[in-house]
Amino acid sequence: MKRSTFSERALILAPHGRDASIAVAMLGEAGTVAEACGSLPDLIAELDDGAGVVVVTEEALTTADLGPLAAWLADQQEWSDLPFVLLTGQGGGLERNPAARRYLDVLGNTTFLERPFHPTTLVSLVRAALRGRRRQYEARSRVEELRFLAELDEAMRGARDASAAMLTAATLLANRLGASRCAYADVDADNDRFFIRNDYAAPGIASSAGTYSLDLFGPRAAADMRGGLTLVVRDVAAELASGEGREMFLAINISAIVCCPLVKDGRLVAMMALHQDVPRDWRPGELALVLTVVERCWAHVERVGAEARLRESEERLRLATEHADIGFWDVDPVHDQLLWPARVKAMFGISADVPVTMQDFYDGLHPEDLEATGAAYAAAADPVRRALYDVEYRTIGKEDGVLRWVAAKGRGVFEGDRCVRLLGTAIDVTARKAIEEQLRHLNETLEHRVVNEVAERTKAEDALRQAQKMEAVGQLTGGVAHDFNNLLTIIKSSTDLMRRPNLPEERRRRYVDAISDTVDRAAKLTGQLLAFARRQSLKPEVFEPAARVRAIAEMLRTIMGSRVEIIADIRAENCFVEADVSQFETALVNMAVNARDAMEGEGTLTITVEDLSWMPPIRGDAGGAGPFIAVSLADSGMGIPTEKLSQIFEPFYTTKEVGKGTGLGLSQVFGFAKQSGGDIDVDSMVGAGARFTLYLPRVERRPEAESEYGNARPATISGGSGQRVLVVEDNVDVGTFSTQLLSDLGYETTWAAGGKEALKILAEVDDFDAVFSDVVMPGMSGVELGLEIRRRYPRLPVVLTSGYSHVLAEEGRHGFELLKKPYAVEDLSRILRSATRTKPRSRQDGT
Repeated sequence: MKRSTFSERALILAPHGRDASIAVAMLGEAGTVAEACGSLPDLIAELDDGAGVVVVTEEALTTADLGPLAAWLADQQEWSDLPFVLLTGQGGGLERNPAARRYLDVLGNTTFLERPFHPTTLVSLVRAALRGRRRQYEARSRVEELRFLAELDEAMRGARDASAAMLTAATLLANRLGASRCAYADVDADNDRFFIRNDYAAPGIASSAGTYSLDLFGPRAAADMRGGLTLVVRDVAAELASGEGREMFLAINISAIVCCPLVKDGRLVAMMALHQDVPRDWRPGELALVLTVVERCWAHVERVGAEARLRESEERLRLATEHADIGFWDVDPVHDQLLWPARVKAMFGISADVPVTMQDFYDGLHPEDLEATGAAYAAAADPVRRALYDVEYRTIGKEDGVLRWVAAKGRGVFEGDRCVRLLGTAIDVTARKAIEEQLRHLNETLEHRVVNEVAERTKAEDALRQAQKMEAVGQLTGGVAHDFNNLLTIIKSSTDLMRRPNLPEERRRRYVDAISDTVDRAAKLTGQLLAFARRQSLKPEVFEPAARVRAIAEMLRTIMGSRVEIIADIRAENCFVEADVSQFETALVNMAVNARDAMEGEGTLTITVEDLSWMPPIRGDAGGAGPFIAVSLADSGMGIPTEKLSQIFEPFYTTKEVGKGTGLGLSQVFGFAKQSGGDIDVDSMVGAGARFTLYLPRVERRPEAESEYGNARPATISGGSGQRVLVVEDNVDVGTFSTQLLSDLGYETTWAAGGKEALKILAEVDDFDAVFSDVVMPGMSGVELGLEIRRRYPRLPVVLTSGYSHVLAEEGRHGFELLKKPYAVEDLSRILRSATRTKPRSRQDGT
């Protein structure tokens, strides 16, 4: 039988193409040693030198003679099961490739990896296989160690006395580790003189038996032994100086040593040592084995004394149990004997004079407790587990049929690998169990009441939240309807006037400008509402707040008038944040306008920019670790009453007169701060002004990417040149207008009323240059349509358009260009030109 050589290298058998070199490179980059084999015979030859895993391609085995490999694998040691990773072709798994079963039968421990695969998958499988191989080697070492320990235990049990047992252990340990000598010693009460009565010495090595002084072996050895520490010296001559015990060790031919002390009650009472006549690098596994053997030796010696002491304690225990409400039990599993006093027999409904056996114990257990109690007893008697026997079980009286509860506890007594005795106590706890049942019933009733009350409270809280939501919706409906009616009035009036005949060009242009400005105001109002809902699609970019604050301050000085002094206190230069610049500036303006109104148009507004290491707790939030940029606006106004501070960020909450504020300004600032990873705080006292502080996370400055349109001239209405655009819109009016608009821009258009119709048209016509689709439509949405077009026609560009807030908030996740409604003709023209700029005129499905 082959003796497997320990190795963690991966052998690669992939003789065709570059598979082998690629696999070696991938595994090498992952830190795994890998070697390629040119043929199956080469692989078998390398296996003799050791391998942790074999990676082999299916084609390398298809025509090869697998007999030699099968013979090599069959000749492995019983603990060895060499792992394989078999690279198969597509569809090469067991389910679709019956031939793979042949390889599984030959290779055995095989993982199939279907190509193509990601390099990470191969690395992961190889690492897993190497871990399994490593465990095989560890198992081999553990099995050999267990066999040795079993032999040791058996030999010590057969020794005539403790001295003979110690000599047997010393002989076996020295032979196991190839040591030159193994000795054990008793230490005198003075903690210095010790006696080596006998030892094992290899051929040619003199015995070390005799009497010695521990101090002569140096301060290190003496301190370790008296302190209960294992002494490990790998090279006496190199590690110990003159006067530190080197001379004494070398005098008795010790060049390396492992010595384990036995300290009891603070006193060194015995030692056991392994000697080597030449320097030796003791390995961790060897040291662990020495400690295990020494512990077993001490345990054997202790057991002899413990058994004597146990016999004495049994008598004392018997006397004690007779005068206490505790029953004693004693089991001899070797001879199948059970000792129960009258008290324990009564717990099983058995008369005091009736003899009992273990069968009476099992027969008296309640059927529902039999399995668990038996398992606990078996665990306590197991020489490996040696568990504490601690159970509560019910009994049914053998003679009286009475149900009782018993609590029992005990432990086993072991000799080597067998349990020779189990003993413990038993108490009748029937009365206690009855009380516990009453308490359990009371607790269950209490829990039921608490659950009902919590459920009612939850319902009330849900109802309150719903009421608050409906109140906010009502405020939203009134406020927004009012603003939009004003805007629609301007649009309606302008369009009516534009229908007048012979309208001068100057007046027509004025009405068109009024409509355009009104649309921009409507879009701005919509943006404020979306920011409040924290679902507006922000466009984060890295910028310097200080520069933006300076610009805003200049603007505020112009629009606020000379009676408001604007002070820009910039304390943080060259510090950057990542957020939406427009929203940042809007937030500053909103807070500044509030400050102006609070000062009634006269006072001082100080805008401060600071670099902080952290963000303090705000409104119950824990705050956050820095760094943060803090932008604060402090006014000299009337201040805010304390009872109103908790409401100022709520939507539509305002203290201004009707027509002077919608209550969306600060809620918009709050939404922007949260969505940007920061927060906003307010500090105010009546009569002392107010300070609003906006916290944004500071970031490192990144190179500014050049915008696609960064160097372009201002957008102009420049259309297509006959490119074909498929317009997808479920609304007839919008669809008609969109196709007419695109036609005016020079595009050829086709209109589809939904996603399914659009896919049908694309299947029949293959020369579209772009698809322009609404997002929210019945059935298939625009995003779903775009994804399906991307799958079928990957080179056909898709442009989406929507005005829904949830769609705008999702922008960037679907990967399509999104044109927000309302949009300008210039934006539509620019996006379609960009989409069709590199689009080939013709296409084929799937290309």
